[in-house]
Amino acid sequence: MIKVVLIGCGSISMAHISAFEKTSGAKIVAVCDISEEKVNAAIQKTGAQGFSDYKQMITETNPDLAVITLPHALHCEAVCFCAEHGTDVFVEKPMGISSEDCEKMIECCKKSKVMLWVGNLQRYMPANVIAKQLVDSGEYGKLISITEVRNGEYFTERRPKWFSQKALSGGGIAMNLGAHALDKMKYFTNGARIKDICGSIHLPEGSECEDGFSALVTMDNGVVGTLNIIGYTSACKYETVLYLTNGEIRMQLEDNGYIEHCKRGEDFVRTPCGNVSAMDMQIAELVDRLNNGNRAPVVDGEYGKDIVHAIKRLYSEE
Repeated sequence: MIKVVLIGCGSISMAHISAFEKTSGAKIVAVCDISEEKVNAAIQKTGAQGFSDYKQMITETNPDLAVITLPHALHCEAVCFCAEHGTDVFVEKPMGISSEDCEKMIECCKKSKVMLWVGNLQRYMPANVIAKQLVDSGEYGKLISITEVRNGEYFTERRPKWFSQKALSGGGIAMNLGAHALDKMKYFTNGARIKDICGSIHLPEGSECEDGFSALVTMDNGVVGTLNIIGYTSACKYETVLYLTNGEIRMQLEDNGYIEHCKRGEDFVRTPCGNVSAMDMQIAELVDRLNNGNRAPVVDGEYGKDIVHAIKRLYSEE
């Protein structure tokens, strides 16, 4: 049985808790947050021991795995502390707020010989899984381009205030939703590195964090992509289109979503995606690997660093 501790009990932690509840072979034994209210809510969900100091929690509980869902700027210190105490780490995306932070995490985990798994989720989303199978089948030819358009209300009352504080978040919608879009590009290109990125962000007057961006991305295998992600809407839209030499695959990702795909000269075929939780699938694979002695992460630190470095280049900060 994998002993799991949760560092950070914000909104995303509830998805982690739910996923671990559905997964055999692991148990959340302790949770931590500086907010007593959030810790108590997590305790009610898990029955776990509660802490306000994650360092005390790691030292006293000696867990197998730490799941880190803190504000982005706090990832590096927490990952390195866990690594130094021999604890495998799952850290939510984005991995950090700079390439330097990411490199430090990678080195700490390598030195301590612990697993570092970055929670980039796109490969577990049902629509993306189906689309990847279609791409890999070869029936639609060679993938040449990816476009993504996503708009939705970003800075809502439900979003924690630290998302609007660059010192903690590392940036706005590009750092958060942009990380998802770049993860998707890497997934569909079998982990290709991001060769180049250019574009513009929109920074509202008086704000520390951007509310929209557009970018052109080039992968090192030649696939190009365009991203247009905006934090306002009258009607939400979340569409990704894959262009191949012998066809096209369109993913509509709102609600349960669906895929439309066609070969050149043929009509589109619609395939429903279902409502399987990507987080559930990710945690199930994580736990299965650990219980079977496979501590090689599906999404490692170099993968996570590549995404963070690209976003920082978009900001012209690296």
